[in-house]
Amino acid sequence: MNEDKLAPFLGTWILDTEDSDFEQGEPPKSATLKIEDNFGMAIFTMNQVAADGEVTNDTFEAVPDGPEVKLGKSGLVDAMRLVFQGDRNLVSEARRGGLTIMKAERELSEDGRTLTVTQTVHLVDVASFKNISVYRRAQ
Repeated sequence: MNEDKLAPFLGTWILDTEDSDFEQGEPPKSATLKIEDNFGMAIFTMNQVAADGEVTNDTFEAVPDGPEVKLGKSGLVDAMRLVFQGDRNLVSEARRGGLTIMKAERELSEDGRTLTVTQTVHLVDVASFKNISVYRRAQ
């Protein structure tokens, strides 16, 4: 059952800025990631304070291993999908015109206390950038 596979990822995660590595953009001063289950729908809520103090809040939701979700509000991407790759990896792909332009691989540590998010952004005809965010489970 997907709910059982999702359960270890649920909770509030706090960014460890010291262990994180950003190729693109300035690392944030602080960030939290909250993952919730709403009847099999994974809800991701990200709150971030940028280096310049700007606060960003973002939310997206998808059914793990479910159909691709069409997005209408964003001009950058038009679809999102969320899949499990094994028991400790939850991967989302933001797509545009059938091509993956952003991928976030969430890997849960063996002890379930660390979530490493490797986010890869593909800029067409330019380059790919990778940001690695290490989150610790909130107590």
